[in-house]
Amino acid sequence: MTVKKNNNYHSEVKDKIKGEIKKSGFPLELYVLNICSKKNTGRMPNIHYVYEGKLREIDLYAFFEEINLHPKKGENLQHTSTSMIVACKKSEERPWVFFSSSMHQSEDVFYFTKYVSEFDSYLKQEGKYPLPGQIYKDLEKNHYMDKTISKCITYSEAFKKDRSSPSQIYEAIESVLNFLRYRRELYLRHLKKLGCFTEFFFPVIVLDGLLFEARLEGEEVNLVEKDHIQLRTDYAEEIFIIDVVRKGNFKNFFQSIEKDHLSFVKAINKLRCPKDYKTRLRRKIDQELKEFKLPFPPEFYQREVWKRG
Repeated sequence: MTVKKNNNYHSEVKDKIKGEIKKSGFPLELYVLNICSKKNTGRMPNIHYVYEGKLREIDLYAFFEEINLHPKKGENLQHTSTSMIVACKKSEERPWVFFSSSMHQSEDVFYFTKYVSEFDSYLKQEGKYPLPGQIYKDLEKNHYMDKTISKCITYSEAFKKDRSSPSQIYEAIESVLNFLRYRRELYLRHLKKLGCFTEFFFPVIVLDGLLFEARLEGEEVNLVEKDHIQLRTDYAEEIFIIDVVRKGNFKNFFQSIEKDHLSFVKAINKLRCPKDYKTRLRRKIDQELKEFKLPFPPEFYQREVWKRG
Protein backbone atom coordinates (compact mmCIF):
# COMPACT_ATOMS: atom_id res chain seq x y z
CA MET A 1 0.00 0.00 0.00
CA THR A 2 1.39 3.41 -1.01
CA VAL A 3 1.03 6.31 1.38
CA LYS A 4 0.31 9.54 -0.48
CA LYS A 5 2.24 12.62 0.48
CA ASN A 6 0.17 15.21 2.24
CA ASN A 7 1.60 18.45 0.89
CA ASN A 8 -0.31 20.57 3.38
CA TYR A 9 0.97 18.49 6.29
CA HIS A 10 4.57 18.69 5.12
CA SER A 11 4.26 22.43 4.58
CA GLU A 12 2.90 22.87 8.12
CA VAL A 13 5.74 20.78 9.56
CA LYS A 14 8.34 22.82 7.68
CA ASP A 15 6.78 26.07 8.90
CA LYS A 16 6.82 24.78 12.49
CA ILE A 17 10.45 23.73 12.20
CA LYS A 18 11.38 27.14 10.78
CA GLY A 19 9.53 28.81 13.65
CA GLU A 20 11.42 26.73 16.21
CA ILE A 21 14.75 27.53 14.56
CA LYS A 22 14.01 31.27 14.58
CA LYS A 23 13.23 31.12 18.30
CA SER A 24 16.50 29.32 19.01
CA GLY A 25 20.05 30.67 19.02
CA PHE A 26 21.13 28.75 15.90
CA PRO A 27 20.60 31.61 13.42
CA LEU A 28 22.75 33.89 15.60
CA GLU A 29 25.50 31.26 15.83
CA LEU A 30 25.51 30.86 12.03
CA TYR A 31 25.50 34.64 11.57
CA VAL A 32 28.59 35.01 13.76
CA LEU A 33 30.30 32.04 12.12
CA ASN A 34 29.65 33.45 8.63
CA ILE A 35 31.24 36.79 9.57
CA CYS A 36 34.32 34.97 10.90
CA SER A 37 34.43 32.95 7.67
CA LYS A 38 34.98 36.08 5.57
CA LYS A 39 38.55 36.34 6.84
CA ASN A 40 41.38 33.83 6.96
CA THR A 41 40.58 32.60 10.45
CA GLY A 42 40.53 29.23 12.14
CA ARG A 43 36.94 28.39 13.07
CA MET A 44 35.75 25.64 15.40
CA PRO A 45 32.01 25.82 16.13
CA ASN A 46 30.13 23.87 18.81
CA ILE A 47 33.10 22.36 20.62
CA HIS A 48 32.30 19.76 23.28
CA TYR A 49 34.95 19.17 25.94
CA VAL A 50 35.34 17.91 29.49
CA TYR A 51 36.54 20.34 32.15
CA GLU A 52 36.43 20.01 35.93
CA GLY A 53 34.60 16.71 35.55
CA LYS A 54 31.74 18.11 33.43
CA LEU A 55 30.88 17.82 29.75
CA ARG A 56 30.67 21.38 28.40
CA GLU A 57 30.15 23.20 25.10
CA ILE A 58 31.28 26.48 23.56
CA ASP A 59 29.48 28.01 20.57
CA LEU A 60 32.56 29.15 18.65
CA TYR A 61 36.33 29.24 18.98
CA ALA A 62 37.77 31.43 16.19
CA PHE A 63 41.31 32.70 15.80
CA PHE A 64 43.66 34.72 13.63
CA GLU A 65 47.06 33.09 13.22
CA GLU A 66 50.52 34.18 12.12
CA ILE A 67 53.21 31.55 11.55
CA ASN A 68 56.59 32.98 10.62
CA LEU A 69 59.33 30.37 10.90
CA HIS A 70 61.64 32.11 8.42
CA PRO A 71 61.69 35.72 9.63
CA LYS A 72 63.44 38.58 7.90
CA LYS A 73 66.50 40.15 9.46
CA GLY A 74 65.58 41.89 12.69
CA GLU A 75 62.31 39.98 13.12
CA ASN A 76 61.56 37.12 15.51
CA LEU A 77 60.36 33.60 14.88
CA GLN A 78 56.78 33.46 15.98
CA HIS A 79 53.59 31.45 15.93
CA THR A 80 51.00 33.90 17.24
CA SER A 81 47.26 33.34 17.61
CA THR A 82 44.62 35.83 18.68
CA SER A 83 41.48 33.95 19.69
CA MET A 84 37.86 34.79 20.27
CA ILE A 85 35.94 32.48 22.59
CA VAL A 86 32.31 33.17 21.69
CA ALA A 87 28.97 32.44 23.34
CA CYS A 88 25.82 33.46 21.43
CA LYS A 89 22.61 34.40 23.22
CA LYS A 90 19.18 35.44 21.93
CA SER A 91 17.02 37.45 24.34
CA GLU A 92 14.00 39.12 22.74
CA GLU A 93 11.81 39.55 25.82
CA ARG A 94 14.45 40.33 28.45
CA PRO A 95 16.87 43.19 27.69
CA TRP A 96 20.32 42.87 29.24
CA VAL A 97 21.38 45.61 31.64
CA PHE A 98 24.98 46.13 32.77
CA PHE A 99 25.86 48.50 35.60
CA SER A 100 28.92 50.72 35.32
CA SER A 101 30.90 52.45 38.04
CA SER A 102 32.74 55.77 37.72
CA MET A 103 35.62 54.13 39.62
CA HIS A 104 36.34 51.81 36.66
CA GLN A 105 35.02 53.86 33.75
CA SER A 106 38.35 55.17 32.43
CA GLU A 107 40.34 52.06 33.36
CA ASP A 108 42.87 50.59 30.93
CA VAL A 109 42.01 46.89 31.11
CA PHE A 110 44.89 45.61 28.96
CA TYR A 111 46.48 44.52 32.23
CA PHE A 112 43.86 41.73 32.40
CA THR A 113 44.59 40.30 28.94
CA LYS A 114 44.70 36.49 29.14
CA TYR A 115 47.37 34.66 27.19
CA VAL A 116 49.95 31.87 27.10
CA SER A 117 53.40 32.29 25.59
CA GLU A 118 56.56 30.27 25.27
CA PHE A 119 58.47 33.57 25.20
CA ASP A 120 57.71 33.90 28.92
CA SER A 121 60.11 31.04 29.74
CA TYR A 122 62.99 32.99 28.22
CA LEU A 123 61.84 36.32 29.71
CA LYS A 124 61.59 34.78 33.18
CA GLN A 125 65.11 33.36 32.90
CA GLU A 126 66.38 36.84 32.01
CA GLY A 127 64.53 38.43 34.95
CA LYS A 128 62.35 40.48 32.59
CA TYR A 129 58.67 41.37 32.60
CA PRO A 130 56.38 38.78 30.96
CA LEU A 131 55.29 39.26 27.36
CA PRO A 132 52.47 41.83 27.82
CA GLY A 133 54.84 44.03 29.82
CA GLN A 134 57.33 43.85 26.95
CA ILE A 135 55.00 44.65 24.04
CA TYR A 136 52.31 47.03 25.34
CA LYS A 137 54.25 50.17 24.32
CA ASP A 138 54.52 48.93 20.74
CA LEU A 139 50.84 48.07 20.35
CA GLU A 140 48.60 50.20 18.24
CA LYS A 141 45.25 50.97 19.85
CA ASN A 142 44.29 47.59 21.28
CA HIS A 143 40.57 47.34 22.01
CA TYR A 144 41.34 46.55 25.67
CA MET A 145 43.06 49.94 25.80
CA ASP A 146 39.99 51.76 24.46
CA LYS A 147 38.69 53.89 27.33
CA THR A 148 35.56 54.89 25.36
CA ILE A 149 34.06 51.40 25.81
CA SER A 150 31.84 51.31 28.89
CA LYS A 151 33.35 49.30 31.74
CA CYS A 152 30.70 47.49 33.77
CA ILE A 153 30.91 45.48 36.97
CA THR A 154 27.55 43.68 37.37
CA TYR A 155 24.44 42.83 35.37
CA SER A 156 20.73 42.00 35.35
CA GLU A 157 18.09 40.67 32.96
CA ALA A 158 15.16 43.08 32.80
CA PHE A 159 11.62 41.68 33.23
CA LYS A 160 12.92 38.32 34.48
CA LYS A 161 9.99 36.88 36.44
CA ASP A 162 11.58 33.78 37.91
CA ARG A 163 14.62 35.03 39.81
CA SER A 164 15.49 31.50 40.91
CA SER A 165 16.02 30.26 37.34
CA PRO A 166 19.50 30.42 35.79
CA SER A 167 20.52 33.75 34.29
CA GLN A 168 21.26 33.72 30.56
CA ILE A 169 24.06 36.21 31.19
CA TYR A 170 25.70 34.04 33.84
CA GLU A 171 25.38 30.96 31.62
CA ALA A 172 27.19 32.84 28.84
CA ILE A 173 29.90 34.04 31.26
CA GLU A 174 30.46 30.49 32.50
CA SER A 175 30.59 29.21 28.93
CA VAL A 176 33.32 31.55 27.68
CA LEU A 177 35.44 31.60 30.85
CA ASN A 178 35.45 27.85 31.39
CA PHE A 179 36.63 27.25 27.83
CA LEU A 180 39.30 29.95 28.20
CA ARG A 181 40.59 28.33 31.38
CA TYR A 182 40.42 24.88 29.77
CA ARG A 183 42.43 25.99 26.71
CA ARG A 184 44.99 27.80 28.83
CA GLU A 185 45.50 24.86 31.19
CA LEU A 186 45.63 22.40 28.29
CA TYR A 187 48.40 24.39 26.67
CA LEU A 188 50.36 24.94 29.88
CA ARG A 189 50.40 21.18 30.54
CA HIS A 190 52.22 20.75 27.23
CA LEU A 191 54.34 23.89 27.44
CA LYS A 192 57.89 23.42 26.23
CA LYS A 193 60.76 25.39 27.69
CA LEU A 194 61.89 26.85 24.40
CA GLY A 195 59.58 27.91 21.60
CA CYS A 196 57.80 30.81 19.93
CA PHE A 197 54.10 30.01 20.37
CA THR A 198 51.80 32.68 21.83
CA GLU A 199 48.02 32.79 22.11
CA PHE A 200 45.91 35.73 23.28
CA PHE A 201 42.38 34.94 24.49
CA PHE A 202 39.39 37.28 24.21
CA PRO A 203 36.11 35.98 25.73
CA VAL A 204 33.10 37.39 23.86
CA ILE A 205 29.32 37.21 24.30
CA VAL A 206 27.25 38.10 21.22
CA LEU A 207 23.69 39.18 22.04
CA ASP A 208 20.67 39.20 19.76
CA GLY A 209 18.56 41.59 21.83
CA LEU A 210 18.66 44.92 23.63
CA LEU A 211 21.75 45.94 25.59
CA PHE A 212 21.82 48.78 28.14
CA GLU A 213 24.39 50.41 30.37
CA ALA A 214 22.97 51.63 33.68
CA ARG A 215 24.70 54.55 35.41
CA LEU A 216 23.88 56.03 38.79
CA GLU A 217 23.83 59.84 38.51
CA GLY A 218 23.04 61.28 41.92
CA GLU A 219 19.83 59.57 42.97
CA GLU A 220 18.77 58.81 39.41
CA VAL A 221 19.49 55.76 37.26
CA ASN A 222 20.40 56.67 33.71
CA LEU A 223 19.94 54.00 31.02
CA VAL A 224 21.91 54.22 27.79
CA GLU A 225 21.44 51.76 24.93
CA LYS A 226 24.76 50.26 23.84
CA ASP A 227 26.18 48.08 21.07
CA HIS A 228 29.26 47.06 23.06
CA ILE A 229 30.28 47.02 26.71
CA GLN A 230 33.07 45.33 28.66
CA LEU A 231 32.22 43.41 31.80
CA ARG A 232 34.86 43.16 34.51
CA THR A 233 34.12 40.04 36.51
CA ASP A 234 35.81 37.96 39.20
CA TYR A 235 35.61 34.26 38.33
CA ALA A 236 37.47 31.41 40.03
CA GLU A 237 39.54 33.96 42.00
CA GLU A 238 40.74 35.73 38.86
CA ILE A 239 39.63 38.93 37.13
CA PHE A 240 38.46 38.62 33.53
CA ILE A 241 37.27 41.14 30.97
CA ILE A 242 34.40 39.98 28.74
CA ASP A 243 33.25 41.86 25.64
CA VAL A 244 29.47 41.87 25.31
CA VAL A 245 28.56 42.82 21.73
CA ARG A 246 25.20 43.17 20.03
CA LYS A 247 24.62 41.16 16.88
CA GLY A 248 24.55 44.22 14.61
CA ASN A 249 27.94 45.39 15.88
CA PHE A 250 29.76 42.06 15.72
CA LYS A 251 31.25 42.73 12.28
CA ASN A 252 32.93 45.91 13.57
CA PHE A 253 34.11 44.09 16.68
CA PHE A 254 35.54 41.26 14.58
CA GLN A 255 37.53 43.80 12.56
CA SER A 256 38.92 45.30 15.77
CA ILE A 257 40.17 41.86 16.85
CA GLU A 258 41.90 41.47 13.49
CA LYS A 259 43.66 44.80 14.10
CA ASP A 260 44.65 43.63 17.59
CA HIS A 261 46.15 40.50 16.09
CA LEU A 262 48.21 42.38 13.50
CA SER A 263 49.41 44.70 16.24
CA PHE A 264 50.46 41.75 18.43
CA VAL A 265 52.43 40.27 15.54
CA LYS A 266 54.27 43.54 14.87
CA ALA A 267 55.03 44.07 18.54
CA ILE A 268 56.43 40.55 19.00
CA ASN A 269 58.66 41.14 15.98
CA LYS A 270 60.20 44.05 17.88
CA LEU A 271 61.20 41.94 20.89
CA ARG A 272 64.92 42.19 21.44
CA CYS A 273 66.14 38.62 21.84
CA PRO A 274 69.87 37.79 21.94
CA LYS A 275 71.46 35.96 19.05
CA ASP A 276 72.15 32.77 21.04
CA TYR A 277 68.47 32.53 22.02
CA LYS A 278 67.39 32.89 18.39
CA THR A 279 69.96 30.28 17.33
CA ARG A 280 68.71 27.74 19.90
CA LEU A 281 65.12 28.48 18.92
CA ARG A 282 65.95 28.05 15.24
CA ARG A 283 67.50 24.63 15.94
CA LYS A 284 64.49 23.53 17.95
CA ILE A 285 62.02 24.59 15.25
CA ASP A 286 64.09 22.94 12.51
CA GLN A 287 64.16 19.68 14.49
CA GLU A 288 60.38 19.78 15.03
CA LEU A 289 59.79 20.41 11.33
CA LYS A 290 62.14 17.57 10.45
CA GLU A 291 60.23 15.16 12.69
CA PHE A 292 56.76 16.32 11.58
CA LYS A 293 54.95 14.10 9.09
CA LEU A 294 51.57 14.65 7.45
CA PRO A 295 49.03 11.82 7.91
CA PHE A 296 48.50 11.74 4.12
CA PRO A 297 50.90 12.31 1.21
CA PRO A 298 51.05 15.87 -0.21
CA GLU A 299 49.06 14.99 -3.34
CA PHE A 300 46.04 14.18 -1.19
CA TYR A 301 45.82 17.78 0.08
CA GLN A 302 46.41 19.13 -3.43
CA ARG A 303 43.48 17.04 -4.63
CA GLU A 304 41.23 18.42 -1.88
CA VAL A 305 42.18 22.01 -2.76
CA TRP A 306 41.49 21.28 -6.43
CA LYS A 307 38.04 19.90 -5.58
CA ARG A 308 37.07 22.97 -3.56
CA GLY A 309 38.46 25.34 -6.22
